[in-house]
Amino acid sequence: MIKNWFKNFFNTTKVDSNIIKQAIIDYRIQGKYLMFELGKKFDLDIKKIDDYKQLISRSNENIPRKGKLSERWNYCFHGGECRFYNKKHQQTVEVVLCNSPEFGHINAWFLWSFMQSTEKYKNEAKNIEWQELKVMINKLYKSGQIKNIE
Repeated sequence: MIKNWFKNFFNTTKVDSNIIKQAIIDYRIQGKYLMFELGKKFDLDIKKIDDYKQLISRSNENIPRKGKLSERWNYCFHGGECRFYNKKHQQTVEVVLCNSPEFGHINAWFLWSFMQSTEKYKNEAKNIEWQELKVMINKLYKSGQIKNIE
């Protein structure tokens, strides 16, 4: 009993790591889907490196740096990322562009924004700061529960 009390006393994490793990999985699935849909919008198969380069190239005048992906989703390229925003649900998904075709690199700030804007994770996001989330993500990587995608 005292052992459990000490464990709980020193455990400051307010969110179950399994919830964070599931949020990462959902984030990756959604980001990958949105990137492939963006490629399709411009008739590009982004599994092909040349098509992918066309999609993300700043010098490609045929692809606007921001715009409408669908009736619900907008997109905006910025720096080395692409931000997707769902107008109906006000959901945000940020995709790191350097790790195509997986788009699964996890940035703690982007994951936190995703959790805050995703109905399924809003309550958990209220109970954690993005800096705490960064520590939890690193623990999931180190324990092998989440694969690091660079």
